[in-house]
Formats: sequence, structure tokens, C-alpha cells
Amino acid sequence: MIVLTLIFVFLYTAALLGWLKPLSDITLVMRLEPILFVILGYYFSSLPAQQTQTALKEEIARQTKRADAAQYSREQSQQERDALEEKLKNVRTVLMPAAGKRLSKTLIDSSFKTDKENNSEALQYSISAALNILNS
Repeated sequence: MIVLTLIFVFLYTAALLGWLKPLSDITLVMRLEPILFVILGYYFSSLPAQQTQTALKEEIARQTKRADAAQYSREQSQQERDALEEKLKNVRTVLMPAAGKRLSKTLIDSSFKTDKENNSEALQYSISAALNILNS
């Protein structure tokens, strides 16, 4: 494109200055003038269009990266949330039997109670297991 433009610019300049004898006629120069202006206009209008296109492609790539980062962050948060829910579920599973035994034992007649040492030992085990689950 640049070579073609330079050729027409050279021919137009040579014709205006009279260097080319066949093109020294003003009517031939007038015929070359619109072609030259169209080529120059296209060339100078295509440069900003290419720059705009490049800028838009870069913006699309940047927005895509941002969307991917946001999606990745969202997935990570969801995985962490699921892991925490699973830990809480496991802690509830460990603590509910100990809490249930404790509540039911207060309701049961004192003659059927087990000794307090076994009860506190089971409760300590449940609490220890719950803390291990939460710390993992």
C-alpha cells in the first residue's frame, strides 16, 4: 500500500513539475489527482482504524482476563465455603451425641445415671474430636 502511494505521489509531483513529458498535459494530471487523493485518504484513514482496532482488541483481552480472575475467585470461595460447611457438619455430628447424652441423662432418674467421670470423659473426647475437625 505504501509503495503504491509513493508511486502515485511521485507521478503526480513529476507531472506537476513537468518532468514527465506524456503527463505534462494538465488534463492527465487532473485525472491522476482524484486517484491520488483517494489512495492518500484511504491510507491515512486506515491508520487510525487499525489503532482503534488494536486498542479494542487489547481492551477485550483485558476484560476477559478480569472475568476469568473473577470466575476463579468465585470458584475458590465456593470451594472454601463447601469445605467449611463440611467441617461444621462433621463437628455437629461429633458433638450432637455428647450433647444428646447429657440432656437425656439429666432427664433420666438418678438411679440410672452413669458416673460423672465416664460422662466427662466422653464429652472431652467429643470436644477434642470437634476441635481436630475444625483445625484440619
